[in-house]
Amino acid sequence: MFATLVLAAALGSPACWDIFDGAVRRRAAASHPDYVSYDVRQVLIDDNQPLISARAHVEYRDDGVARVEDSRFDNEPFVTHQADPGPPELGPYGSDRRSWLPVDELQMPLRVIGDVRAHGTFDCEIADTEIYKGHPTYHLVFRNTPKNRPALKAMWVDTKSKDIWKLIVSGYVIFADIPEKPLTDFQVELGYAGPYLVVNHVTWAYRLRSYSQYENLFGEYYFTGFDFPASLPNSLFAESSTGTS
Repeated sequence: MFATLVLAAALGSPACWDIFDGAVRRRAAASHPDYVSYDVRQVLIDDNQPLISARAHVEYRDDGVARVEDSRFDNEPFVTHQADPGPPELGPYGSDRRSWLPVDELQMPLRVIGDVRAHGTFDCEIADTEIYKGHPTYHLVFRNTPKNRPALKAMWVDTKSKDIWKLIVSGYVIFADIPEKPLTDFQVELGYAGPYLVVNHVTWAYRLRSYSQYENLFGEYYFTGFDFPASLPNSLFAESSTGTS
């Protein structure tokens, strides 16, 4: 790590972990809405044949509860803690945001005597400096990540604003008739809607084995119609008044 820092200083560019930490801290410190309203279109393709094409409207609350009206279920609203494919913002949410911020930004009555950052056995590498959708970015690649649980694999960070424009993360794909939860890569793209940086596009692909054959699955989500209400009634998220999931 010392050699990496020396080399980065000599070349006039920041170290990979410094870019990562700066991006994470910017996300945690950024203004964060209590409620997000949005539309999502889901497409699932199986061996180049359309399998699912659905639309949903979602009201999302900062504590992780979502109210969903999905065309697959006649738009009958239900409340869930597992919005598909996930919340429209890059987390964390609620009080968990504190875990992403350094002690001095939490305004705690403690004197800071040291700053230690631990990243486990992961390796962080600046693969390239490139233009991503008009934005100059550092393309970060993370190696030695776990192969048996979700992990961050790549990140595109704005060289000036430190905004995160894209991520590649491994995550679980859940099938109703298969007990195992296989891992695959999700590509997550972000953009601004008003004052907030939000997720607006997600894709994934997986080769599913079915007996002696394989199915090539491709999933895609488009997020649009963002609104950020100042408040929504608690009754909207009451599980007793809708179905639950």
